[in-house]
Amino acid sequence: MAAKIFSPVYVARVLDPAYRNWKERFYGASMAVHKAHLCMLHETKIVPHEIVSRIAQGIARLEKVFSPPEHIPEGVEDLYFLFEKALGEQIGEEEAAWLHTARSRNDMDTTVFRLVLRESFFGLLERLLGLAGALRTRCAQSGDELTVLFTHGQPANPSTTEHYLSSFLMEILEDTGVLLRALRDVDRSSMGACAITGSGFPIDRERVARLLGFDGYIVNTYQAISTSHWLVGAASSLQTLMVDTGRFVADLLHKASSEVGLYQFPDELVQVSSIMPQKRNPVVLEHIRIQAEMIAGECQGAVRSFQNVPYQDVNENADMVITRMLETIEESLSVLDLLEEALLKMRADTGRARDICARFGVTTTELADSLVRTYGIGFRKAHHICSEFVAAGQDKTRLRAVFHEETGLELDMSDGDIEALLAPETFIRVRRTAGGPAPEGMRAVYNTAQEVLEGMKRELENYTTRWTKARATLEAGFNELLSK
Repeated sequence: MAAKIFSPVYVARVLDPAYRNWKERFYGASMAVHKAHLCMLHETKIVPHEIVSRIAQGIARLEKVFSPPEHIPEGVEDLYFLFEKALGEQIGEEEAAWLHTARSRNDMDTTVFRLVLRESFFGLLERLLGLAGALRTRCAQSGDELTVLFTHGQPANPSTTEHYLSSFLMEILEDTGVLLRALRDVDRSSMGACAITGSGFPIDRERVARLLGFDGYIVNTYQAISTSHWLVGAASSLQTLMVDTGRFVADLLHKASSEVGLYQFPDELVQVSSIMPQKRNPVVLEHIRIQAEMIAGECQGAVRSFQNVPYQDVNENADMVITRMLETIEESLSVLDLLEEALLKMRADTGRARDICARFGVTTTELADSLVRTYGIGFRKAHHICSEFVAAGQDKTRLRAVFHEETGLELDMSDGDIEALLAPETFIRVRRTAGGPAPEGMRAVYNTAQEVLEGMKRELENYTTRWTKARATLEAGFNELLSK
């Protein structure tokens, strides 16, 4: 067959970049697919065992001696055809062609992409669980770090760094759960779908899936090569994690500002101004935020690449989009590394937290609650009384006067009693609600986090066990072909 001559522009802009990308990222996975498919062809007796053995020997030799050239050779469409040509040079063109029985680049490509993407996703999930474990330890060490939580940009309630950071811990665990569900969707084989309708040969799709370590195969052959769920789901779940990270870091930047001053960072995470001697800029947070937001944008790009795209085998499922996803996952590890470093080393300014509580009447909600409990008045009335108290600059005389005006009762609390009720420690101590900042409330957070973490760790261990076993089974099956 004469070699096809492609446009030099098409080669430079499409074929060669895709070829080099496949050579760098997908060649190893494609070899696993070749082997698994060959083992299945042998076990189902679709290909005579003598030919299977020669194909296996040719693949084994190519693994040792074949090195794809740096650029795509003239007249070759992709790395797959180059490999088939090299195999033909080893065992003969006609016998090499038997390897392609009952498969297409359609089902083979998406299977290769899924193999590579699942490995990358798995690494991200392992890193996330490491971050979650480190953050859980940091939370447990910060129960006495007083802070202030904001709503609508205004001081709202006193709390602890433990309570504040554990909220983000739970966000990370929820995001990790979504990423795990996306991995389950990636972890399915499309082999056996061929172009779109499967094959008339008696292939065993389940066997190929298991040899490649997949949890199963996509049952409908048309869906197997047309679906974008595995890629869109991966992109969307990573985007959510990055959006959550960006929001939390933006909040930290607010809390670390000179005007708020609730958190400080060590010199090793702070940069100075080249002109202003006084500046201490916690730019580590800005780097986390911009990296996270750029990654979120890249993920959105992957999702949008499928908008109004025909439900067919399309290049939106091809190596360009997959590669950007792989690069984005790699970039997200930088975000997680910087985030862990910042969260573990930041420290709360408890004195500043007390100042904010006193200046803005942040603990007044507890005073209103105490009026309800002690005097049996409705909360709305107690709320109004305490609002007048804050508006009067926390004047206790005014508090007593408004209390009498609203209830007809005398407020017989001493100034000391009122001060005790307004103490941040009191506010925190009585909030024993499950998930609240009191030690009793935090138990529910830790119990839930631990249960979720252990479940996720078990799921990742199951992936590792299955993949390790599949690799060993595939190599043993392929080596058996070599001895026949």
